[in-house]
Amino acid sequence: MGTLIVLLFVLIAITAGSSLTWLVLDGLNLRARLAAGSVIGLALLLWIGYLGSLIFGLNYFSIALSAIILLAAIPMILKFAGIEKILADFAEIKLDKVGVIYFAIWAGLLGWLYSRVLMFQPDGIHTAPLNSFGDLPFHFSVITSFAYGDNFPPQNPIFAGSKFTYPFLIDFLTGFFMRCGADWRAAFFVENLILSLSLVVLIEQMAMTLTGDGLASRLSPVIFLFNGGLGFINFFKDLSRSDSGFADFMMRLPKTYTMNAVFHLWHYDLPLRWGNVFTTLLIPQRSMLFGLPFVAMIITLWWNAISAQDRRKRRGLMLAAGILAGMLPMLHAHGFFSVMIVAAPLMLFFFSWEWIFFCLPVAVLAGPQALWLGGSQVRSKLFQLHWGWEAGDSNPVLFWVVNAGVFILLLLVALNSYRPLDSKRQKFYLPFFVWFIVPNVVLLAPWPWDNIKVLVYWALVTSAYVAAILAFIFTRRSILLKVSGGVLLVMLTLAGALDVWRTLTPVENIGIFNRDDVEIAAMIREKTEPQSVILHAPIHNSLVALTGRRSVMGYPGHLWTHGIDAGSKQADVTAVYGGGEQAVRLMFELNVDYVLIGPVERSQLYVDEGFFAGRYQLIIDRSDYRLYRINKQWNQGTQKLQSR
Repeated sequence: MGTLIVLLFVLIAITAGSSLTWLVLDGLNLRARLAAGSVIGLALLLWIGYLGSLIFGLNYFSIALSAIILLAAIPMILKFAGIEKILADFAEIKLDKVGVIYFAIWAGLLGWLYSRVLMFQPDGIHTAPLNSFGDLPFHFSVITSFAYGDNFPPQNPIFAGSKFTYPFLIDFLTGFFMRCGADWRAAFFVENLILSLSLVVLIEQMAMTLTGDGLASRLSPVIFLFNGGLGFINFFKDLSRSDSGFADFMMRLPKTYTMNAVFHLWHYDLPLRWGNVFTTLLIPQRSMLFGLPFVAMIITLWWNAISAQDRRKRRGLMLAAGILAGMLPMLHAHGFFSVMIVAAPLMLFFFSWEWIFFCLPVAVLAGPQALWLGGSQVRSKLFQLHWGWEAGDSNPVLFWVVNAGVFILLLLVALNSYRPLDSKRQKFYLPFFVWFIVPNVVLLAPWPWDNIKVLVYWALVTSAYVAAILAFIFTRRSILLKVSGGVLLVMLTLAGALDVWRTLTPVENIGIFNRDDVEIAAMIREKTEPQSVILHAPIHNSLVALTGRRSVMGYPGHLWTHGIDAGSKQADVTAVYGGGEQAVRLMFELNVDYVLIGPVERSQLYVDEGFFAGRYQLIIDRSDYRLYRINKQWNQGTQKLQSR
C-alpha cells in the first residue's frame, strides 16, 4: 500500500512538473516534457514537503499538505499554459519505434542497476557497486534522521549538535517516501529510476539542442554515462593472463577499469581516477541524480535563450533557467557552483540585458540556501592551488590522455572543424572550459578527488560535442569512416561499460549491515526517543545509521570530506568507553543519551563494561549488543559536585 501511495505522489509531481514546461518551451517533444517534468516535479515535491516539515514535522499532516498544494497547482498551471495548446501537442504525437527500443533498453539497464543498490539478503543488507559501501551508510543516516528521527531543523546526523551543511534534499525525499509507507527498497528504487531515466532523456534533448543532430543526441547519453579512458587496455591484459574462460572471466572481473587502478604507459605509472559516472557518482553520491538533470536543463535553456530572436521569449527562458539554478544549492551544491562559475563568462560571450532575469531568481532562491549551507570549517583551505587534479606526481597531460582517452581529442576536433558544428555553437562551448580548468588548478573540496563533482559537468556538455563528431563520421558513405567511428565509440565507452557490467555481476555484492545490525537497529528505534544522541564507535557503517538517531561522532572520513574538523571529539569518544569519572564529565559535555556497546566497540576500543553496567540502565541486551541509557540529571549533579 505504501508503494502505491508513493507512486500516486510521483504521478502528481510529474503532472505538475510537466505542465510547467508548456509555460516555457514550445515544440518540445512529449518525452522531454515528461523527463523535465519528472525532475522538476520531484524537486517541487521535496521542497514543499521539506518546508512543511520544518513547520509541522514529517508526519501525515505535512505529507497530505504537500499533495494538496501540488494538486491545487496543476489546474492553475494548465490554465496559464493553455489547455488547447497542450491537447494539440498530444494530438501530434507520433510513435518513434527506434526511440521506444532505445529508451526501453535504457530503462531495463537502469532498473537492473538500481535494483542492486539495496539488496536485503538472509545475512543482512548488501549493495553494489563497491563505491556504495562507503557512501550508502552515510545516506542511511540522513534518510532515517528524517523518516524516524524528527530531524527538523536538520542537525548533522553523524556529528550531533552541529548544523547540517550537506545538500541533503534527495535523502529527505527518500525519507518522505518511507513516511508515506514505502519500504526501503521501493523508496530508493522509485526516485533512482525516475531521475536517472529522466537524465538520459534530458541529455538527449540537450545534445539535440546544441548540435541539431538526432544521431548525436542518441550517442551523447551513451558517451557520458559509460565514460572511461584507456583503462580497457588493462582489461585485455588481465584477460590474456587469466586461466579462466572468457565467460568465467567476465563474471569475475578482477578490478575496475576507470577507477582505483594504475595504467602503465611507457615507463610511467599513471593513476586511473576518472571514475565511471554510474559507479562512482550517480549511484553512490545520490545528489547527482538531481544535479545532472538540472544542469542539463539549464544548458538547454541558455542556448534557446541566446538563440531566440524575441526578447520576451528570451526573458522567459532566462527566468526559467534562473529558477532552476536557484533551486540547486541544497539539491547539489557543486552543481550550483558549476552553473555560477560558467554563467559569468557566458554572459560576456553573449551579453544581453535579459541575463538579469536569470540573476534575480538565483539571488532570491539561492541566497537563503547559501546562508544555511555556509559555515564549513575548512573554507580557508579551499581554492588553494592544486595542479592536475588527481595526477599527483605524474605528468598531468599524460594523466588526462590515459583517463579521458580520445574524449578530449574529439572535442578539439569538434571545436576546430567547420563541420558538423557552426561557429556559434562552437563559441557557445568556450565558457564551459571553466568546468575543466578550475578543478585542475584549485582545490574545491577537502578531498581532491571530489573536484570530479565539477569536472562531471564539463563531461556532460562535452559529450554532446563529441557525439556530434561521431555522428558526422557514422553518416559518411565511407565504410572505413564508419568502422573508425565504431572504434572511437568503443574506446570512449568500453572501460566504463566494463565497470557497469562488474556492478551487475555477483563479484560486486557487498554486505553493509548484518542481520543482527538490522534487528538491533529496529529495537533501538522502538526503545529510544527520535532525537536521541547515541555514542558508538566512529565507523562508517554503524548500525546507528539505520535507527534515525543522532551519532555523537560518525566516521571521521565522512566528516573530513564534508569539511568538518572533528578535533578532539574522537579522543573524547575513546575516553568515554574507558569509563571513570572522566567518562561521566565527557558524556555530559557531549550530550550523550545512550551508549552502544557491540562487537565493533569491543574490537576497536577499550571498553570498561563494568563501569556502564554498574551505573546506567540497560535498555537492550541482545546477542553481543548492549545499549545503556545515560541519566543526564545524575551526570549534571556529578558535574556540580566536582566543580565545588
